[in-house]
Amino acid sequence: MTIINTEKPILIDLPMPIETDRLIIREPRFGDGPVVNEAKAETWDMLHQWMPWAKEKSTVEDDELTMREMHVKFLQRIDFAMLAFEKETGRFVGGTGLHRFDWHSRIIEIGYWYRKSVQGKGYATEATKALIRYAFDVLDANKVIIAHAQGNEASKRVIEKAGFEFEYVAKKDALLPNGELVDHPFYCLFDANHLRDFNVTWGGQND
Repeated sequence: MTIINTEKPILIDLPMPIETDRLIIREPRFGDGPVVNEAKAETWDMLHQWMPWAKEKSTVEDDELTMREMHVKFLQRIDFAMLAFEKETGRFVGGTGLHRFDWHSRIIEIGYWYRKSVQGKGYATEATKALIRYAFDVLDANKVIIAHAQGNEASKRVIEKAGFEFEYVAKKDALLPNGELVDHPFYCLFDANHLRDFNVTWGGQND
């Protein structure tokens, strides 16, 4: 387990990448903007329906700027946005990450989106299970939370397949790109015991 320096989190060494049977998951890097932009364009209709940040289409330059900002935040241990790539092809398949992490309470939230052409292949569930293990086994999390906008049934299925337990509904809490406020069901986990047989490694070493 990683030594957690809650007073100086920038000194925490985080083993990367995270690997599953089919995916390599790593921090954003300089130069990732074009592949992210391509995937967002392919998936725009879905993103624009559910993701609060997907209000207007972005340019390659916009996404490259975002990747560089995310890279810096990862280095500063402020936020852990990550990108998932298909092992077999190297193709970028989606964005995920561990967000809103409080180093003292060690509560963290998982988020994700996956490009349209790979949806239905189980990549979202696979990556989410990997991040659950990483949060508890590497970051020593006390609680991992995840949520979806009411009506997003695809996201709900991923959450259920990953083994999360329903916790509560925040009424009119999720802001959609069109400005509509909808309910926000939250789910949680307090350990990763149900995933002990799930195949995941990090930092190039066996877990």
